Amino acid sequence: MTVPVYGQVDRIFRPWDSSKSPGAMVAVLYRGEVIHHKGYGMANLEHNVPVTSASVFDVASVSKQFCAFAIAMLIDEGKIALDEDVRTYLPELPDFGRTITVQNLIYHTSGLRDWPGMLGLSGREMEDMISMEEIRSFVMHQQTLNFVPGTKFSYSNTGYTLLALIIERVSGQSFRSFMEDRIFSPLGMTHTFFQDDHEEIVSGRVTSYRLQTGRFHRVGNGLMATGSSSLHATTDDLLKWVRNFEEPSLGTPAVHAMMNLQGHLGDSTVIPYGFGLVRGVYRGLKTHSHSGGWAGFRTVILRIPDHEFTVIILGNHASLNATMMAERVAEHYLGAFMGPPEMPPVPLNFDQMPSDYEGIYDFGEAHILRLSVNGPSLFAYLPPTPGVPVQSIGTDSLYVPALNLTVAFSRDTLDQIVQAFTGELAAKRVPLPQELNLAPIEGCYHSRELGVSYRMHIQDDQLIATGPRGRSFEFSSTLEHVFTSNSWFMPVIRFFANPDHQTITHFEANSTRNRKVVFEKVSYQSGVTSGLQHDHDSRSCTSMP
Repeated sequence: MTVPVYGQVDRIFRPWDSSKSPGAMVAVLYRGEVIHHKGYGMANLEHNVPVTSASVFDVASVSKQFCAFAIAMLIDEGKIALDEDVRTYLPELPDFGRTITVQNLIYHTSGLRDWPGMLGLSGREMEDMISMEEIRSFVMHQQTLNFVPGTKFSYSNTGYTLLALIIERVSGQSFRSFMEDRIFSPLGMTHTFFQDDHEEIVSGRVTSYRLQTGRFHRVGNGLMATGSSSLHATTDDLLKWVRNFEEPSLGTPAVHAMMNLQGHLGDSTVIPYGFGLVRGVYRGLKTHSHSGGWAGFRTVILRIPDHEFTVIILGNHASLNATMMAERVAEHYLGAFMGPPEMPPVPLNFDQMPSDYEGIYDFGEAHILRLSVNGPSLFAYLPPTPGVPVQSIGTDSLYVPALNLTVAFSRDTLDQIVQAFTGELAAKRVPLPQELNLAPIEGCYHSRELGVSYRMHIQDDQLIATGPRGRSFEFSSTLEHVFTSNSWFMPVIRFFANPDHQTITHFEANSTRNRKVVFEKVSYQSGVTSGLQHDHDSRSCTSMP
């Protein structure tokens, strides 16, 4: 490989290389040698502090591979068993009637709900102080699983938070001190730690930002979710971590073998996720990677092991796509070894009228696709994503570029579209909704699982949900008793009625990572006392504006 000059990588990060913008720290390792290591933009705009190799970033979900490595060490030492019931180590967890194993937590096949979305549903803002105790308490009150453990893959931060608690129980140490003693100190990672005190003073700590109305705003970060997140590190330290994969000095061969495992479901179906790392292929080259996003931090470690090549990007700008940038950096160095770039399907002229496809396609739970014509174009709405253009890529085959979604359709003997297919999901076509009677839906709905209530009410013929902290958002009618919104934590809700007298009894809130969270209909005057209590959001519907 011919090492390109710095300028070629510099061009990729030119938009962030400014004293008036947050930016990124970029490190490239090739066969043990650092061939690029440079900061772009500012670590702190208020104090005019530039990004350097000593800047301490929150690496977000890149944290998971460190937690997985610690679990692998304890498995190798015979202190944890991969196929053991997690309640062996955490007996206080609910009994869901199905065994959740340590392996299920590692591979995201547990069926446990994902704590960020559940805390959002309970009224929390992601900039709030969020502690391990609060997350543990949420898990303690979870009443059902998303699915039977081992039958599906669904990314769940909750699983890795529980792995950190298991490490504490088995080791008798705090997770932070265990990681310091067993991993960070032996590798010389002197500026790396798991945040368990959000008010701690940290030299070199980076501030993250988002762009709002043309101006940068600080993004608060009170997260202390060790295991799944909350690792703080520099690129100097992360280079030491990556080198340990190339030339191991810490961890037995058995530990490193586990870190190279690819996950699977209970029926042996292989999934991309392994021990805190995702196996993939980029332009013909095998990759081991993990990205992260929390507050305004955007991070990735992308390894191409067959070439002993790694890109590390730690960014503090919420709009920075770290994974895409890492792939572009890899192309500069390894382009000669790569296959042709994967091209999106070529758009074609519709061979049928776009209106042929108009309708609702209900794939179940959080997946409802609405196709509608606006002028000459067809648009797709997949909550919480707003309408985006649809392309034809063949006979009865559509592609949604913004969602990287391909949908195929089937017709009946009358040549009418009747069904849609995407991946393993299928849905019958339903006409676009007519005006619905929303009055029976109005009322107060309470979740025993979360200890919060939402008031559903009608305003200007629109269904409005008002929940904890007085936060309100609109729902659009999709099907009878099915509504969608642009809320990331509650994009689809489904109401259910008593079959005898057709009165609404409850609704289920659905998102990609949290399914069928029940809210029971109660009287406006009923006090809310059951379930998980939070001092700021356990309220009756009468107290809501």
